Amino acid sequence: MKICISSKKFTAAADTHGAELVSLTTGGHELIWSGDAWKRHAPVLFPFVCNTLSKKFTVNGAEYALGNHGFARDSEFEVTAQSENSVEFTLRSTEDTLSVYPFEFELKVRYTLTDTLLTEFIVKNTGSREMIFFIGGHPGFNVPFLCERENSFDDYSVVYEKPETIVQKLPQGDHTVIENGSKVAVTRELFKNDVFLKDKPASSAVSLVSEKSGRRITVDYDKNGTIAVWSPYDDSATFICLEPWAQTPVYDGGSEELTEMSNALHLPAGGEYTFSYTISADM
Repeated sequence: MKICISSKKFTAAADTHGAELVSLTTGGHELIWSGDAWKRHAPVLFPFVCNTLSKKFTVNGAEYALGNHGFARDSEFEVTAQSENSVEFTLRSTEDTLSVYPFEFELKVRYTLTDTLLTEFIVKNTGSREMIFFIGGHPGFNVPFLCERENSFDDYSVVYEKPETIVQKLPQGDHTVIENGSKVAVTRELFKNDVFLKDKPASSAVSLVSEKSGRRITVDYDKNGTIAVWSPYDDSATFICLEPWAQTPVYDGGSEELTEMSNALHLPAGGEYTFSYTISADM
């Protein structure tokens, strides 16, 4: 079920399935991807971001299995609060979730529209032991912007707030995406090696910018985490994802024991954790 909210600048819709943002418009222009090349729009990543190589993990030796990015994006949430410009969705642990992820939890996803869209992920440990998890966002944006349909995919840049050096670690050797710079030109080849990311970046914001018009979509995030950029290496995929994560992801070549994953978040029994990011647009 889709829930619509609005402010003076934006209208948005989010679905109870996955608590996923499925639409964000300003000035009549849709910003969020809604095509067929990728069936998602802006999935919620929990309790994993990415996955282990085997898609399996252990907790103190007991084995479990999770799909990529966890189960929240494919779960049905309850609407627990709603107003004209805000909606809150809630997912709680069940016997089904405990069979694949052995921690009791409550996850709230809250969207609030003003002159930006604020997305908040609120995790509560409702169990009696420490909870270990990963969490992040994955919004996909139409590129070319739909108000610039005459543009091509290559007419855009990924622009960081401050200079960054981003290096992809690949089996065939390191690949430098950007070195002490703030702008990365968008091309299909840019995504030949899949996602590129920066852990604890200098920047607290990254934008998709039209080189022809200067129009931009900006994601502001907590720079103590990770910002990732991804698009399929596929000509039919006219979108780019700017992905704010609370931490570096589960690595497919790393430990499969959750308690040994150095990047995971730890939450004591009864504890609460909030991760948030905002989307703004100059169209």
